[in-house]
Amino acid sequence: MLARIHKTNLYSNAIGISIILLATVVFFWPVILGGNWHIPHAGGDLESFIWPTYRFAAKSIHSGTLPLWNPYLYSGSPYASDNQSGLFYPPNLILAIFPDVSYRAIEWLVILHVFIAGAGMYYAARYQHRCTTIYPPLAAALAFQFSSIFVTHVGNLNIIASASYLPWAWFFMQRLRDTQTFRSASMVAVPLSLSIFSGHAQISLIVCIAMFTYSVWELKVSDQKLKWLLLITYTAALTIGLSAISVFPSIEMSQYTHRASYTYEEASRFSVPLEGLAGIISPLLYGRGAQHFWPGWDRVELGFTGLTTLFLATLGLRHGKRQTSLLIIAAIGLIVALGNATPVHRLMYDYLPGFSLLRVPARFILLTNFSIAMLACSGLYYWQTNKINNKNVWNTVFTISLLAITVLPLAWYATSQKYPNSALNTLPISLLICFITLGSNAIIGHRWTILLLAIELIGLGAWVETDYRHPEAGYIEGPAVQYLKNQPGPYRIDVAASSWQPDAPLVHQIESINGLHNPMILAHYDNYYWSVKHRGSPQYNFLNAKFLVTDKGETAADSTFVPVYDGDSQVDIYLNTNSLARINLIYSTINVDNEQDAFDAIHSSDFDPQREVVVQDGMKLNSSTQGPSSLSYSLYNSHSRTINVSTTTDAYLVFSEVWYPGWSVTIDGNPSQFTRANFAFRSVYIPEGDHIVHTEFKPQIWQISLGLSVSVLIILICTLSSQYLLPQHQSK
Repeated sequence: MLARIHKTNLYSNAIGISIILLATVVFFWPVILGGNWHIPHAGGDLESFIWPTYRFAAKSIHSGTLPLWNPYLYSGSPYASDNQSGLFYPPNLILAIFPDVSYRAIEWLVILHVFIAGAGMYYAARYQHRCTTIYPPLAAALAFQFSSIFVTHVGNLNIIASASYLPWAWFFMQRLRDTQTFRSASMVAVPLSLSIFSGHAQISLIVCIAMFTYSVWELKVSDQKLKWLLLITYTAALTIGLSAISVFPSIEMSQYTHRASYTYEEASRFSVPLEGLAGIISPLLYGRGAQHFWPGWDRVELGFTGLTTLFLATLGLRHGKRQTSLLIIAAIGLIVALGNATPVHRLMYDYLPGFSLLRVPARFILLTNFSIAMLACSGLYYWQTNKINNKNVWNTVFTISLLAITVLPLAWYATSQKYPNSALNTLPISLLICFITLGSNAIIGHRWTILLLAIELIGLGAWVETDYRHPEAGYIEGPAVQYLKNQPGPYRIDVAASSWQPDAPLVHQIESINGLHNPMILAHYDNYYWSVKHRGSPQYNFLNAKFLVTDKGETAADSTFVPVYDGDSQVDIYLNTNSLARINLIYSTINVDNEQDAFDAIHSSDFDPQREVVVQDGMKLNSSTQGPSSLSYSLYNSHSRTINVSTTTDAYLVFSEVWYPGWSVTIDGNPSQFTRANFAFRSVYIPEGDHIVHTEFKPQIWQISLGLSVSVLIILICTLSSQYLLPQHQSK
């Protein structure tokens, strides 16, 4: 009998997952068919940031180098420590199998994770509500995987990947509730760790907040509180240990970024406006997709999961147990998403560790979307089992219709008054679709609700972020790239060409002083870069920007930049004749005590980086005479450099290399220490004589984190395989 039930469940689950796969294919069919149809519309993060960084990591690993440091952007910056890199996320590591990662491969990862989100929601909803048919959990799956956060962020793989593990974590948490063992607790840690590894700290935190909220709720209602608390603590410890290799270096890096000094105004930016909550009812009110969005506020996800889903979720509130925890999670998501409109977000900013590093409160709407989708499963299940009669259905239709009639006009009017020059009359079509959707649900009944939900979500969401273009156009390796690669290094370039993507140097592996704006860029370098007075200034020349790349026919900065290559149809290349070398021996110091004094000193009108260096807590030098000296590289790669130094006078070896903990230095094999130089860079004191200086990036935090993650992984594997390794006792 049990075997028959198991076989029936396998068969029905196979059908359910197949339908989710089919819906995903239909949703993304232009991309799946190929050609030049791509996501997202106009490129977005997927094209300008995620693809080049993933490609760089894959190429580095494929060549046998783990990219802890990225030398190609921002005059060098940590790579593995940047949470956005997703370096240790298993699907990203698989990319390293291939010598070249195409943009299409990244799009397939987006599609895969939308499917993973749907599949996880299917299993979580079916398990929680003990559904005997596949239709209720299918409703939850479709509603979640095509909810606003996935559609709005279809161009940000990190967000989609991280969010896709929320239902899986919920599924295993439900199993832990029913089977309170260390093995079940270990299973919860797997999706939580994958969410963290996937490369979006905020979404990972949101997923963990959902699990924490549920854990507290279960602790309140549990009959075995101590055991539950022990298992949840074990799960948290496993999750932290597994993801240590990603989390701890990222925490270290974050204190050196602008995020460490976010004001509350910056942290609460990209909130859901109060009138924006009308987007939960209709995504058309404010225009679906970036090209149709008309309000003047920052475009964010507005919580739409389908009006059919909202209708079913309202039915789900009438029946069923264990709904309270979902309502609490939904409320947390909604309230925090409103940002500074309520005091909750400010309290979290002030008192929740790490929360002040985050922006975009609107993303917390993920919790609300998840809860609505889960409640929709409950509603459809009880409707199917005749626990909800037609009167309840029509009352619900009437209630939501009244809500739509009231909320949509008020929200549209309030927004159009704020932004009258951009307002579009989207109200009539929004109301019409609402009435058609609600009426259709009541008339056709529960048998066809899934089809109606699929039509609604796919019709209003598919192709919104799709357009016809060539995403690799800004990365084409033309004649100018070949010219630059043939020049002796090390040197850097300055990209001022609109025909090149800002991160093109990363793809071409040419070192650059700039790149796409990255919220995780090191603050001291970013402040230095944007305070440079002009191209050709002493501060600019110190960056070793030897070549300037401009659009075809564009003039360079001043007469110190001379044209050296015009054989490319898109760009011209200029030589900066005053560019300083990457390394220099400096015999005179300006000694300061702190960053502000260093910043002021390098912007002094008489500061000359060719003859003096600003050092913090360093030796004082003031040599008026200098004898013969020489500098040369005997080794230069992304993570280590060896330099032959000869000087007849004590000096500082000054690098136009960004200062960051983790860079070690030895002189003739003896450990030395870098001194902060020229506000954002590094230098090392060199006594007179001939020396070999070796510098290497090997951060201690990385080694500690690696050891911890490997140890916990071994514990996890042993725990999960224990039932197979231990002898089984059978009764006679």
